[in-house]
Amino acid sequence: MAQQTTSRRQFLKQSTLAASTGVLAWTRNVESTASGAEVDRSITVKTPPHVRQTDVWFDPATYTAFPHVIRLDGDELLMAFRQAPSQERVRHTHPRSVITVIRSYDLGESWDIENAGQLAAGGGQEFAPIYLGDGVVGGLLAMHEVVPVKEAERTSIPHLHKIEYPFRNVGGFWCWSNNSGLTWPLHQNVLFGPKLQTCSTAIKLADGTLLAPLYGNIDDGLVGVSSNVLYRSDDNGKAWSDAIIMARGTVSTRDYYEPCVVELGDGHLLAMHRVGRCQDGRHGLLWQNESRDGGNTWTKPVETNITSGACPRVSKLSDGRLLLTYGRRYQPFGLYARVSSDGGRNWSDTSWLLRAAPNSNQGYSSSVEIEPGRVLTACYAQNKAGVTGITGTFWDVPATS
Repeated sequence: MAQQTTSRRQFLKQSTLAASTGVLAWTRNVESTASGAEVDRSITVKTPPHVRQTDVWFDPATYTAFPHVIRLDGDELLMAFRQAPSQERVRHTHPRSVITVIRSYDLGESWDIENAGQLAAGGGQEFAPIYLGDGVVGGLLAMHEVVPVKEAERTSIPHLHKIEYPFRNVGGFWCWSNNSGLTWPLHQNVLFGPKLQTCSTAIKLADGTLLAPLYGNIDDGLVGVSSNVLYRSDDNGKAWSDAIIMARGTVSTRDYYEPCVVELGDGHLLAMHRVGRCQDGRHGLLWQNESRDGGNTWTKPVETNITSGACPRVSKLSDGRLLLTYGRRYQPFGLYARVSSDGGRNWSDTSWLLRAAPNSNQGYSSSVEIEPGRVLTACYAQNKAGVTGITGTFWDVPATS
């Protein structure tokens, strides 16, 4: 019998259901849309130069996923990812779900797994750190409350899907450490996006402003429509603005999920979005839009020709080009990259295959440029034994594409 799983998209939809009891709620902003043409999922694949594969963490006892890697000072890297007990069914919730934090002192050649730290016990979903300098590491945490099935009634936490545990979506937190991520004090946490979810990292603008992208149900009154929003902080995360809408989902168009943001220039931002529940049938494509005023207002999102089905991750390389990495959940499965030389207006025709994958249970990448043009990209995927864990791919970004 085929294994029953909850896809990430199904889970995202359930998360939007799980907030006013925790059930995330939205109002309908009706916008008509014509039925779209069939998606062209053709792909031009090449292998980038000097690819070297590593396995960072594969533990048969745990389901390990959603990595984020950043550079601290010198040759030190920090990586965070979700871990929960491995079970017959793949779940996105578990009462023993935690965020594990490990570090490398040699730019990812080896990892100090023996001295791993943890945070967000009992429902940590994903944690995306950013290094702010002087030993200060901040991070965006997606957090749930999760309880055993038999305790759903007593806790008033809904059991919405038989494959998942009863859970309530607490929201998006900003957490910080003053000692390079070695400890994460409980009093250094701010819940600033109640009932919303984080996914990608925050970014720090040239003027020092922190921007945090989140997604979820931003309006009261209707269940099931997801939008992407942005929060601002001028004090390194102690206080945050109200939500700014980057891409509003509607019942007649699509949901927006899992945004990422990169600064192109002074106040000029590019955002990329995962979408779902596309009413025109054009599923699995990444969308993008821009802001020219530091994230206060945004252009209308537009569809790209990049097929993914998972979240996008965009960063700026030392030579000024943009690097997009993404998991492709359509055949040919795998971790891919594209490059833009013009601020995301155009992406390379070539899809650089960083690592092939056996199935669609993969994606959620994170990259760090360890020297000019040389990148380490972390991802999650299943190995040949069917164990889900964290991969690392060292590769050179081609000068032309």
